[in-house]
Amino acid sequence: MTLTIPYAEGEKSFQLEERNLLYNLRPKLPSRPSRIHEEEAVREALQDPIGSERIENLVGKGDKAALLVDDWTRPTPAYKVVPIIIEQLLNNGVKTEDIKIILARGTHSPLSRWQMEEKLGMNIVNKFQVQNHNPSSDLLDLGESKKGTPVFINKFFTEADFKVAVGGICAHPIAGYGGGAKIIVPGVAGEKTINHNHSMADNPNVAIGKVEGNPVREDMEDIAGIAGLDFIVNVILNPNKEIIGVVAGDLVEAHREGIVQYNQIYGIEVGDEADIVVIGANPRDATIYHGTFALPCAVPLIEEGGAIIWVAPCLTGPGIPYEREEFRKVLLIPPNQLMESIKNGEIPASGGVFDWCTSKVVHRNKVVLVSNVISGSEAAEFGFHYNKSIQNALKEELSQNRDAKVTVIPVGGLAVPIWKEEDIELEYRS
Repeated sequence: MTLTIPYAEGEKSFQLEERNLLYNLRPKLPSRPSRIHEEEAVREALQDPIGSERIENLVGKGDKAALLVDDWTRPTPAYKVVPIIIEQLLNNGVKTEDIKIILARGTHSPLSRWQMEEKLGMNIVNKFQVQNHNPSSDLLDLGESKKGTPVFINKFFTEADFKVAVGGICAHPIAGYGGGAKIIVPGVAGEKTINHNHSMADNPNVAIGKVEGNPVREDMEDIAGIAGLDFIVNVILNPNKEIIGVVAGDLVEAHREGIVQYNQIYGIEVGDEADIVVIGANPRDATIYHGTFALPCAVPLIEEGGAIIWVAPCLTGPGIPYEREEFRKVLLIPPNQLMESIKNGEIPASGGVFDWCTSKVVHRNKVVLVSNVISGSEAAEFGFHYNKSIQNALKEELSQNRDAKVTVIPVGGLAVPIWKEEDIELEYRS
């Protein structure tokens, strides 16, 4: 049988005998939307916000508005959402010069002018104030969160009268899901805030798909409240990065409703463990580092020691040799020791906890990268195994056990493991 994995703007296909296929965990996607339908979905969400009044009742003449947007590492098509929000702000008396768009990049690289235009659209960038958040300057000290996190937040954001954020709901290894309050921490927070928040990642309640009782997520939401985030607009995307769902309103209530909708599409029930998992990083495959976010999704679905064939284009390339060497050194550290170094401040938690998530996977399973952009030698420098194609990687693994069971997760960058049997129906193949 022929199976496919989304890959960049296309896909990769491979052959597998039906007797080897355990699960083919495809998302339950609605039909692809037109651009008109995407716009209608945004407008409908804004007209019927969850846990909040409409924007028109929250903002007025003379107000200054701050609009947060996630950064270049996230696939959120802000250019489809931001103009509609700005239209509502202008219609309710906010002046063009009083609207500031802040790119909530956390500790990621600043967006270039070209990246801003790609994210927001040239017209928005030309007409409105757009700036990158800086996690080391222009911050206001807002005290401490309930969990003792020092709260340093972008001052341009905090000074606004109305604060609205645009982001996307997706699987996330420590916050449970992207979206909601995560636009504040790490989006527009200071380094001390981000590091303290992320250092709680070793709590047993921190996991992909987990929000209730997750101290990282709870702390993010507490800090977002302290910072005064008034309103969120969060989208759900298909693997083509088109909008198939929108929620708007309160930073917690709207986000929770979005999670329900998200799980109906991307939730996968945890069943029998496979010997091999083929998992795609789509659509979070801009860098090899963000491509690793798909890996924790495979762990509950594969036996310890089994092979994860990780299909990730890593579109920005391998980076410099020094970065590869440093990443490999971190991955070689046993996870418990790595977390101890993060807790001691020897490794910044802002990035270290994601290396720790990856380290847990590579110390449990064999990870084989399939990428046209990363070479075999570069993959080895990162600390991963490599194969030039899914087919060859499968052939190599099946040569050791011709009866091995294979689970396929086409969009691992979006999939969320769900443990309750009644939550979602699996497609079984055996």
